[in-house]
Amino acid sequence: MDKQNISYNVRHAQRTFRIRRQWILGMLLCALGMPHATAQEETPDYTKWSIHDGKFYVDGKWVFLKAAKPLINYADASNVSALIKKLEILKEKHYNAIEMNCYWHHFDKNGDGIIDVSLMPLRSIINAVYNRGMYPCLSVETYAVGGGNIPDDFWSRNPDAYAIDSKGNQVSDTEYGFGTRVVSIYHEGYRNAVHRYISSLARGVDTRKILYFETTVEPQYMGNTAICYSENARREYNKWREENGITDAASAMPETFPMPQSFVKNETWNKFRAQFLARWVNEDAEAYRSVAGESAHVAVDYLDANESVQYLRDGNPIEFLRALTCANIIQINWTWNLETKSLNHKAYDRVWQVKNETGRDWAVAEHMTFNGNDFTNLTDEKRRLILENTLQRGTRFSWEFTNVNNSTADGFSLYYDDFTPKPTIATVDNNWDHWVERIAYWENQLSPVGNIQAEKTAPWTIYSINGTIVRHSPLPPGIYIINGRKTLVTRH
Repeated sequence: MDKQNISYNVRHAQRTFRIRRQWILGMLLCALGMPHATAQEETPDYTKWSIHDGKFYVDGKWVFLKAAKPLINYADASNVSALIKKLEILKEKHYNAIEMNCYWHHFDKNGDGIIDVSLMPLRSIINAVYNRGMYPCLSVETYAVGGGNIPDDFWSRNPDAYAIDSKGNQVSDTEYGFGTRVVSIYHEGYRNAVHRYISSLARGVDTRKILYFETTVEPQYMGNTAICYSENARREYNKWREENGITDAASAMPETFPMPQSFVKNETWNKFRAQFLARWVNEDAEAYRSVAGESAHVAVDYLDANESVQYLRDGNPIEFLRALTCANIIQINWTWNLETKSLNHKAYDRVWQVKNETGRDWAVAEHMTFNGNDFTNLTDEKRRLILENTLQRGTRFSWEFTNVNNSTADGFSLYYDDFTPKPTIATVDNNWDHWVERIAYWENQLSPVGNIQAEKTAPWTIYSINGTIVRHSPLPPGIYIINGRKTLVTRH
């Protein structure tokens, strides 16, 4: 037998093995009442899409999303054309959703909220993703902490839009090292421009083909600087105090700088900050829905990082989540606590606390389940632990991976130049059949039938399951069906 025939027979045998393995796995999942995870539609049809009970369904069948977020300029035709050529490779790697992050300054050069460039590249990538049976998702980045940017000309028209720290200084992004000018979310001109940009972007595409829309990436204030104490903030805070009948002197904003720590940490002030942060995000969602319709699905990132500075980031995490009325999907960041070097249980605890007490039908997933930078120093075993935790603590809606691009030199990219996986994503890609089984396993094990409300919000490590003390539990407090038995999970 010649080498060509041997090569053909080997390829044929490998393909046959893969098909049989996928068929067996599909039969297993069907037996569990579930479709193959990360399924893709042969004939796309957005009328069959729905998100409810924490999951995504196509024609009534659950589909787990393996979402890729390639960070490119979606206003640039050459960038988009290159990505379109990679879609088949991404499909082969079982990605079935593509999240397109549209940076404000790429599309709106003067910062007035009106699109200044052609949307043909964006429309072409949306159509290319959709026509391949994959699911397009649209996000925006309109804040300047953590990698976003504000169009330069915005500042010339809005010189009073700077965020001001507790010492009275204008703020730049020193936390993430980008040095970008940080805007005050209390500035009405900023919010109007941002929401005009979002609605303009939505009007320029076929929103029916968008599975879900993401509000601005990682909404927060900052983690290393107390903001914002501008006159815009003072005006909004005084209005809020009046509306809520708050008159105590201790919570009034001081008239002069520097702001004392007693005010920076004041409970009333931080409750206001939390609620206003949620208001800004809710208005993002309203801008999308003003074009896409009230039934448009919206995802919101929830950043729950170092506990010592959480009040600086969002005022009060529980108040922020309670005021977040727009969301269908909560995307938790961090999955791994970089400070304690352990699973970030507190983030899931807080989301589930508010989900349970409000009865909101949130899909609970992650923002950057893995990215190319934060998980490289972890062992494969720890990365597997993180993935297991997301399946246990989330609603098995999706995994999101960033930056899904092939660049050996770029430390944030998950793939080498030849699209072989770097170690972080290799934990996923090289064991995909295993993870499909684990997704099915946890869905079969965890079927909530009711919930009880936790009184505390701090992380616990001691649990009781049907009265038996155990060291850890992946579940929030509640009543579950586990292996056919009603099971009560409480904390101690």
